Amino acid sequence: MDLSFLSGVQRQAVQATEGPVLVLAGAGSGKTSVLTNRVAYLINEKGVDPFSILAITFTNKAANEMKERIGALVDFDVSRMAISTFHSMCAKFLRFDADKIGYERNFSIYDTDDCLTVIKRVLEAKNLDSKFARRFLSLISNMKNSAGKFSLEEYAQQLEEVDGSLGEFPSVYREYCDRLRRENAMDFDDLLLNMLRVLQECDSARNYYQNRFRYIMVDEYQDTNRVQYELVHLLAEKHKNIFVVGDDDQSIYAWRGADIRNILDFERDYENTKVIKLEQNYRSHKKILDAANAVIKKAEERKDKTLWSARSEGELPKVYTAPNEYAEAEFVAREINRMVSQDKSYADFAVLYRTHTQSRVLEEKLRIYSIPYRIYGGMSFFARKEIKDMLAYLTLYENPLADTALARIVNVPRRGIGEVSLQKLREYAAANGLSLLEAMEQADSFMGGGKAKFSSFLETMKSIRQACREKGLGETVEEVFWASGYRQMLLAEDSVEAETKIENVQELINSAYTYEKENEEATLEGFLSSVSLISDADTVSEEGSVTLMTIHSAKGLEFDTVFLVGMEENLFPSKRSVDAGKLDEERRLCYVGITRAKNLLYFTNCMTRNFYSGQAESVPSRFLTDIPKEMLEEITPLPRILRGESAPAAAQRPAFFRKMEEFKPKAQVDAGQFSAGMMVEHKKFGKGKIKSIAGEGEQRVAVVAFADSDRKLFLSFAPLKIIEE
Repeated sequence: MDLSFLSGVQRQAVQATEGPVLVLAGAGSGKTSVLTNRVAYLINEKGVDPFSILAITFTNKAANEMKERIGALVDFDVSRMAISTFHSMCAKFLRFDADKIGYERNFSIYDTDDCLTVIKRVLEAKNLDSKFARRFLSLISNMKNSAGKFSLEEYAQQLEEVDGSLGEFPSVYREYCDRLRRENAMDFDDLLLNMLRVLQECDSARNYYQNRFRYIMVDEYQDTNRVQYELVHLLAEKHKNIFVVGDDDQSIYAWRGADIRNILDFERDYENTKVIKLEQNYRSHKKILDAANAVIKKAEERKDKTLWSARSEGELPKVYTAPNEYAEAEFVAREINRMVSQDKSYADFAVLYRTHTQSRVLEEKLRIYSIPYRIYGGMSFFARKEIKDMLAYLTLYENPLADTALARIVNVPRRGIGEVSLQKLREYAAANGLSLLEAMEQADSFMGGGKAKFSSFLETMKSIRQACREKGLGETVEEVFWASGYRQMLLAEDSVEAETKIENVQELINSAYTYEKENEEATLEGFLSSVSLISDADTVSEEGSVTLMTIHSAKGLEFDTVFLVGMEENLFPSKRSVDAGKLDEERRLCYVGITRAKNLLYFTNCMTRNFYSGQAESVPSRFLTDIPKEMLEEITPLPRILRGESAPAAAQRPAFFRKMEEFKPKAQVDAGQFSAGMMVEHKKFGKGKIKSIAGEGEQRVAVVAFADSDRKLFLSFAPLKIIEE
């Protein structure tokens, strides 16, 4: 097998086949090539049985890419190999082993919306405000992902010390879990936790998987949580051929359970670990990497490594200081238009920010300049109401115990089933240990009107079962669309919106036919599992638009040109993170943002920014000051809007855009009164000395030496007063 195209250290990683191996793969260092070629090397050169290899990724997109690349290297049907995400792996294994822990094998997988429905009912039953549903779900997820690190009571005590209103958490947690169990359903966290239970509690299952998987590989190991760590540890316990790839410098998901200790302590957890560092970056040029290294080297806990690139050419990262966020957005829009008018396309650009709220002003400016853009992380296809409704019908058809699915569609289309009737149904079902569907069949015994109240829905489900009997997957989904009455309902609406919904459902049907074509033994439960496991990270589009996204969302992506906006203290790093002692994670986040850029990188910050509390002065981010001045190019031109130029004419703007101009800062002082050598005083920075002045009028900018550092200030806007020496 020819590995000559790989670097020496990459080949070393590929050929390290035995024992525990930790590959510290810096951003853009070619880790996917290492992973895929290692799998091929094991099969082609070492004669390893493909079925004995387990490769785990974090997104379906990454898993599919790995399969494609491995498929081009081996003479074997890779679709049959165990290459998947953690959740997909556990969902698949549990289809065989769920009965070992008290579930039926046809369990349903509930997504976030389904879980919200369940938790809201739990809270209502306990006379608790349902507006706290998402908070309780988050806490439940944290509890599950702890993998027994602490007991429910211990966790509840910790919560109550922080917030006394959370004293009901243990009972809410237990009732939520009980309801899922009664519905033969699992949430995403359950997939991992229950598979871990199977391995811990069932010797035969544990022995089977340990014997089967002789070689285990895990991508993005720095993003693993406690449950994922335990799963991998158990699976690798017998053969200890565990190969993990990750970068502690890109560990940015602690807020959703990722534990950086998993990668930092890998050598302690696995004796005789071989450590291999991939430090050559193939994405960015040297000047961008110099800035990234300068930021990350100040992290307190990290594995020592330094990214480098063979590309020495390229421009220095640029720093632009704007008077306010409107001018900042103006600058971004102008720069994009300028470069597009030369040789770039809109798809080359990404604007990255710390928080979603920063996108509003950027969107407004991009609209003014007619720049196409997309907000990454919007509503996905499978989150649309009509799709959720159809999936609920399919889920109930597959799993009659799925009460949450039934509750969603029992009155869609309308069948005259009110909330009072539903509540009586729920109470009877709970009292008699029945599913809602089973309780419907006995409705004569507990409510007036009896079974007739629910006859329409029962007939619908009966007709669905008859229509779908002995049908293939694609035909089944298509029949459900008709037999449920859903298509007729949309046709009756006779609107553009309804037509769009019909097209969306048709796309769902198409996806079922595609799934059936690509999977030899396609089943409805398999299709529903695959749909449930789709995430936003798997659906990044590469359309001809500028991408706006949070830095968290940008991980794993790359762009020709990146704007990192809002580089200010209390915004990035965020005040909340600094106060909570999480500066290192913010620093890693900055590192991730910088390393998304291939050729051009911009940092922007504002002198003042509008917050909910009003306008406040801003201080440049410490991450900017961490980068030596010689590694950056400061940009001095002001945005056109502040030079008095029209871009486009204000009279042509919508009223709400014109309103924005009222919030722009007005010149406060005569900039001409200042000169180099003067002593001045700033409201926030204190006393300082003007070192130099450049520009004219409102563009006049001074470099002022304050006690803490030199700062660049627009003299017309800065609150400066001249003082005597």
